[in-house]
Amino acid sequence: MAASAWIQAGLARALFYPTLLYTVFRGKVRGPAHRDWYHRIDHTVLLGALPLRGMTHKLIQEENVRGVITMNEEYETRFLCNSSKVHNYSPEEAVRAISKIRSHIYVRPGQLEILKEFHKEISTRAAR
Repeated sequence: MAASAWIQAGLARALFYPTLLYTVFRGKVRGPAHRDWYHRIDHTVLLGALPLRGMTHKLIQEENVRGVITMNEEYETRFLCNSSKVHNYSPEEAVRAISKIRSHIYVRPGQLEILKEFHKEISTRAAR
């Protein structure tokens, strides 16, 4: 791994918990600084931050969540998270849809490649 990649990985880890605390704070305040933890896309899909353990009961009981797909780094999930209409989005269309709803989200090129691989695998299975 190149030195710049090591620095980026270290910086991401160092900034993760302070930015998580900031995000939790913005979810609790009212007014213009408030940011919802998630948004409902349709009756079957929620889009947002990976739910914290304390949100599990509400998401299961009130929102009927049955699964979570995440592209987080392992260290982001280690301590905090629980381990009928089809959109048929391409990975690029999915990223554009996410950007419209949650404009502060940036999908990195590496994440887009993972999404493309996942989409290809799911599409291959569905075609069988």
